[in-house]
Amino acid sequence: MLKLNVDEKYVLTMYLKKRYYRIIESLIKKIIRFINNSKNNSLKKTIRSAIYYTTQKDRILFSNNNDAKYLLASWDWISQKLFIDQGFDFGILIKAKKLLGKKNSKSTLINVGAHIGSTCIPAIKKNYFKNLIAFEPSKKNFRLLKANIFLNEIDDRVQVYNLALSNKKANLHLGMLAGDASGSSTGGGYRILKNKQKNTEIVKSDILDNYTYNLNKNNSLVFMDTEGHEPDIFMGAKKTIRKKIPFVFEFAPFWLNKDWLKKISILFKYYNFFHDLKTNKKKRFNAIEIKKLYNHYLINNNYTDILIK
Repeated sequence: MLKLNVDEKYVLTMYLKKRYYRIIESLIKKIIRFINNSKNNSLKKTIRSAIYYTTQKDRILFSNNNDAKYLLASWDWISQKLFIDQGFDFGILIKAKKLLGKKNSKSTLINVGAHIGSTCIPAIKKNYFKNLIAFEPSKKNFRLLKANIFLNEIDDRVQVYNLALSNKKANLHLGMLAGDASGSSTGGGYRILKNKQKNTEIVKSDILDNYTYNLNKNNSLVFMDTEGHEPDIFMGAKKTIRKKIPFVFEFAPFWLNKDWLKKISILFKYYNFFHDLKTNKKKRFNAIEIKKLYNHYLINNNYTDILIK
């Protein structure tokens, strides 16, 4: 029987590893070529799903989508959507922009809760907006956001801040969600918490008014997704609100605190209508109608995005 010494075993092991990796690399290249050339979208999505779900949950993935290129986090549900479905929330922004009409030039997009750039990067890259001001409090997401901005070569049109927006300058507790708003088991989202909890991150906050002094209702749009912290952001945006700059924001009753209606009451004075971007219905923007909307989505454990103008 052939026996190998320690050095020979090491050499043989390394050879087999290299051969194994070469085979895997070759297979991956063939799969990527097939995905890029295939016209069967359902099959392409199935293959992307298989790749995503077999990737370890502490890895960075690359995705070359139709709208932009992304470095993605394998532990994050928005990254999951970007990798498998090739998009997340960008369509909501475009729908809102169309509703605002040609009168609004929208040269500047303000993205609050920009995450890794799923909405704001294609908006700038495809020239729906000329400039971007983006805020992302999570350090992990912020690093990927900056990388994706450079990857898509739009850094000369972007101001990006590792900050939360709120009702005042302060240190806030940022916690990771256990799952997404639809009950998915895949986590990765973040929200501002009242108190320190396990695995929370301390983040600095500022107010929106400090970044909109050169903007007006005809040249800008604020797009917010902050997992229920929107009412506090409005309290720090009184000057912005008085200028009637349009807002698009996530409206998720299950994230909102009990005093949410009181905090957003300033909006009713300056904005006449809201659009439910899920149902495409336009309603008067007042306490009665917004409470009806709240009850509708709370009962169904669902959420929508709202445009106010």
